[in-house]
Amino acid sequence: MDPSPAKHFRSTAALGAALKRGDVYDWLVTKGYFPESYVLPPCFVVLSHPPFKKVYCKVTKNKFHPKRTECLRVHFPKTDVTDRTFSVMHPEIHSDIARTIARNWKTLLRRIFHKDNKVCSYSFPIPLDSRKKGSVATLRSGRMIYEWIAMAENDLAANSYRFNYLVKTDVKNFYPSIYTHSIPWAIHGKKRIRKKQNRYDFSFFGNRLDKLFQNANDGCTDGVPIGPAVSDLIAEVVLSGVDRLLSKMIETEIKEEVLVVRFKDDYRILAKTEQDGRSVIKALQAALDEYHLELNAEKTQFHKLPNGLFREWKSQYYSANPRPKSFYDFERFKEVCLSVVKIDGNNPDTGVIDSFLAGLVTKKYKLRLKLDSRSLPKIISLLLMLARRRTKAFPKVPALIEAVLHSPFGRTHAREIADYLRELLQQLSKREAENRYLIIWICYFLRANGFKVKFKGKGRVADPIVRATFTSRFNTFRASGDFKLFQGVRAAAKRVSMLEHLDVFKPQ
Repeated sequence: MDPSPAKHFRSTAALGAALKRGDVYDWLVTKGYFPESYVLPPCFVVLSHPPFKKVYCKVTKNKFHPKRTECLRVHFPKTDVTDRTFSVMHPEIHSDIARTIARNWKTLLRRIFHKDNKVCSYSFPIPLDSRKKGSVATLRSGRMIYEWIAMAENDLAANSYRFNYLVKTDVKNFYPSIYTHSIPWAIHGKKRIRKKQNRYDFSFFGNRLDKLFQNANDGCTDGVPIGPAVSDLIAEVVLSGVDRLLSKMIETEIKEEVLVVRFKDDYRILAKTEQDGRSVIKALQAALDEYHLELNAEKTQFHKLPNGLFREWKSQYYSANPRPKSFYDFERFKEVCLSVVKIDGNNPDTGVIDSFLAGLVTKKYKLRLKLDSRSLPKIISLLLMLARRRTKAFPKVPALIEAVLHSPFGRTHAREIADYLRELLQQLSKREAENRYLIIWICYFLRANGFKVKFKGKGRVADPIVRATFTSRFNTFRASGDFKLFQGVRAAAKRVSMLEHLDVFKPQ
């Protein structure tokens, strides 16, 4: 393994090993319970949960029957015609999963950071604080995202001089394809766990996790819920099993040196020859097949270095906006905004819109926009246009508008600002099922800032997430009295601004 990824691999293992089991559990059932911050507004927050020792389904060697539950689905528009479905697990079964993970923390770390693993992962799901060993960091995914960028554009670039080719690939439909029985395979070994006497032996905690994930998802053995951090951890465990198989194949079958790194299910391979790259891809296919997973052939790309090392849109963006941290008058804002639209058109589904929106505030959440009565409607209109181009960035726009609203200038134009969002809400509410995600964030913005929400479909709001944001009451899982999973919208707004919740200055 290359020294730089190897150093990262060892340091992450050491930081993870320093965490206390109780802290792991607490983080998983609080910060890690709901999906990422861009999915749900800050009223969805875990305010209370049971202690680490609480068990909802007790186990004996051959008897383990956790309650079968269904996840609450959160629909996130992936394209114009498809959704990505995030999930909120039933809190009791989620707590048992988190507790099982935390109680077996050292064993799981030994599997993830196995001594025979030559593939370096940059996607450890729990944020670690390198400055305070033994502490969980505050951000949910910030460390992972920045490590991915650092790996792709620093570690790989720094080591690329020894290689000639870069191969990019990922796992097809990864989270929905994870076979829950593969969880104990990765933890205890496939041959061992498939012995007749071991398959239903629940003294193996991997078998308990298998059953818990099944019953968290209505008994399904195919797929784990997208969103909870426990799923991210289990995904990492499963892929570490794949990585160990791949490492063994590389050691025996590839004569020349190769470097393989991974972020979640995205693989990057540095190879000296194209044939070596293809051999690693074939080996990866075989390793994935052992875990009932499949390589995404459509996303497998071969690049002759230095092509593929860096994101092309970043150079284009910095050319269009060489001073991203200076203040924007309307003319500069307009020109950069139009350039961003053009770059986004040439580089779809990248982070250029996120980077532009991030540059509109300081790290202390102060706006870099110079506002006046003439420019205000045009700025809001352009921001909403950007939001519609990139759905993942949509919440950041009402967050920026909220910052405008809270400025001295914005307070004198509050009604005008609110009217833009009200009008958009009425348009979207005509097709609630198609626009649920956008409606959630607009409802939250209006309620959080003291505006009445005139929703034409008041009596017909079907989606429970939309209904909770609209009414400021969340009744799903209310029978689980050990948990408090929602805060009134106005109370949530006092606790944290939308910018702080989204960490908008840190592009996702």
